[in-house]
Amino acid sequence: MPVSAYIFSQSETIQDTCDKLEKSHAALREAHDRLTFVTSHDPMTGLLSRGEFLARMDRKRDEGEYDTLLLIDPDHFSVINDKHGHSKGDEALVRIAKALVYATRPGDSIGRLGGEEFGVLLRHVRKEQASTIAENIRRLIEGSPWVKGQQDGVKVTVSIGGAEIPRDADAQDVLRTAGRCLFEAKQRGRNRVSFDYEAAKLRVVTP
Repeated sequence: MPVSAYIFSQSETIQDTCDKLEKSHAALREAHDRLTFVTSHDPMTGLLSRGEFLARMDRKRDEGEYDTLLLIDPDHFSVINDKHGHSKGDEALVRIAKALVYATRPGDSIGRLGGEEFGVLLRHVRKEQASTIAENIRRLIEGSPWVKGQQDGVKVTVSIGGAEIPRDADAQDVLRTAGRCLFEAKQRGRNRVSFDYEAAKLRVVTP
């Protein structure tokens, strides 16, 4: 075989090998991306997992940004499960998740923190604006036809507690603050928003 022909055949072999390696690398990257998504997201709603959500809270604190945390919890959710079955309960959670995505901005973070509790991390938002956003979320979920259905009688409302995130705050401390405000919203009759930490603190410690 002439040298030129041999070199040409070897070049084709090398190119084929490079093409196969590139395809393998692309498949590995795709598999890695899928694995990363699975480990950092809730499988039912597609929202961030609790661990990933808290990690983002910590990163925002380290970056020195000011943000606000919202905790969202459906009212009387056990009644939905008991009356309509867990499949309807799961459907309600998915629809609430979609409402949260619709009502927030692309740069905000939304997570399912466990069970029926959701968290929203509002970037560069202070308490006053966050209260307005939270109220919009509450109204959207209460009034949306795909949640408040007439056919099956399922009605979903949510209570929301909020807390600003100090730049040196620990994520767990902020969660506790917002959790107390969420508790206050429940105690005041549910289907409402509360940022009243002082009232919530007094209610929690008062027998």
